[in-house]
Amino acid sequence: MARDFALSVVAPDRSVVEERSINVVAPGLEGYFGVMVGHEPMIAAIRTGILEYTDPTGNKHFVAIGGGFAEVTPDHVTILADKAEKATEIDVSEAERQLEDARRALRGETTGLSKEQATEELDLAVNRIKAARMRS
Repeated sequence: MARDFALSVVAPDRSVVEERSINVVAPGLEGYFGVMVGHEPMIAAIRTGILEYTDPTGNKHFVAIGGGFAEVTPDHVTILADKAEKATEIDVSEAERQLEDARRALRGETTGLSKEQATEELDLAVNRIKAARMRS
């Protein structure tokens, strides 16, 4: 049996990851879950968080995810993400600006975002910064 499987992470505007992986840890709605080759088929909702995967050479990679769905089969994991960005592509200063904008909106200083949108933006910004700091 193969020891790795295909991993696809797709955002609305592009394919973010198309690689082989030996494991994936994803932020499910009920908590993080792990996948290895041969996993039972499933579909799971994904919340905002950090997707972690290990390539066949043992290197860990991180992707900031902004919600979506995961489809798991024994030899493939597909993540259909509302937003997704590899840690190596994240502009930390932009993420910090996004974080500050969300904080201002939550304090009522700006009217451009609803409280719900500001909370989502804050969560995404925090996870983008975390992922960028974890990059390999």
